Amino acid sequence: MSKLCKLAEKYICDKCPKYHHYYTEEYHNILKDKKYTKMLEIGIGTKELMTAYTNDNYQEGASLYMWKEYFENCQVYGCDIKSIKLNNIETFVVDQSNEQQLENMMNNIGNCDFIIDDGSHILHHQIISFLTLWKYTNDIYIIEDVYKQHFNILAQLENEVPNCKCIKTYIHEKDIQGFVCFKRI
Repeated sequence: MSKLCKLAEKYICDKCPKYHHYYTEEYHNILKDKKYTKMLEIGIGTKELMTAYTNDNYQEGASLYMWKEYFENCQVYGCDIKSIKLNNIETFVVDQSNEQQLENMMNNIGNCDFIIDDGSHILHHQIISFLTLWKYTNDIYIIEDVYKQHFNILAQLENEVPNCKCIKTYIHEKDIQGFVCFKRI
């Protein structure tokens, strides 16, 4: 079991098989040698939403705490459509389908080494967020919780922005959703 999978279990994060998805091993393979200093996750996760996928001990912002421990000395940011306050993690209220709100947030944050979209999971929102935020991405951008029939649509986004390569589409046989990963080239 990878370090990221262990941290996902520790923080009760739905990204690992114990709680819902099968992403953590794949994410670890992509990110294990990275020394990021700044990252953003779209979608913070509220207790009322995430308890159904994890358990009654779910803590808001579980994946942000997981990333904070995984990437030592990394400034972790989160954004959500709801106001959620977390310890030692700066959060923003942002509608990911609103380009201006995304731009305003990035004017406060600046470029990030890693951006992961675990927000609304609505295809149109994922596209808007990616097209708006790619220019602020130094290395990796992942769109999470993607249905297989949307993989090709999202993978083609590499043609819409400069210096971008879709390096992975992934779905586990026991999952109904997967992720699409882009890398700055």
